[in-house]
Amino acid sequence: MFSRTTLRALTAPGSNRPEDKLGHMVLGGQRDGAMRNWVRQHPYLALVAGYVVIFVIAGAIRLAFVPGDLADAAVYTIMNTLVYWLLVLFQVRNLRKTNARLKERGQLRAFIRYPESRPGSLSGIWNQGIVTPAAGSLQFQPAVYDNLEASGRATTLIVERVQPERWKVTGENRKYIGSFGMYAVTVLTDRGTVEPAASPESLDRLAEALAG
Repeated sequence: MFSRTTLRALTAPGSNRPEDKLGHMVLGGQRDGAMRNWVRQHPYLALVAGYVVIFVIAGAIRLAFVPGDLADAAVYTIMNTLVYWLLVLFQVRNLRKTNARLKERGQLRAFIRYPESRPGSLSGIWNQGIVTPAAGSLQFQPAVYDNLEASGRATTLIVERVQPERWKVTGENRKYIGSFGMYAVTVLTDRGTVEPAASPESLDRLAEALAG
């Protein structure tokens, strides 16, 4: 949308023009997108980097409030942060295994809701499950836990149209979705409007499968 020359002009230091702010917003969005892609491609490296940052911050707080030997502070910090890091590592490992298994089967992990449902209906909130897309249809199997254990009956939807716009699920709208970086699309089906939310890569695979 913007050439490199234009972006350099828009983000030149010392300027207060509205265009400068727009340029910074564009570059900031690009950096955020690149960072998210890197984390998705290197989850274990990101996990290690995150732990190092948390370790340094926790150790600094420990030394600030309880002055003492640096070695004691390091041991205390490790004991109080390593367990949480191992729990996150275990969860990331399980999610990667689950996603790999689903990809082999042509399936994907997603959250689905029916925005036209009656107020208070469970169909109106995000429900986790396994989506099996095919040309012109998709099957949604509700599932629970990180390993996506099937729960309830599967529903097959005949897809009439997929709206081209994607929107990021954030803030209050992200309630009942435990993952970050999810995007949603609007799908018109024989059972009304449906909104699947998944990672950008999963939505790409969903669109390809639905198109046949």
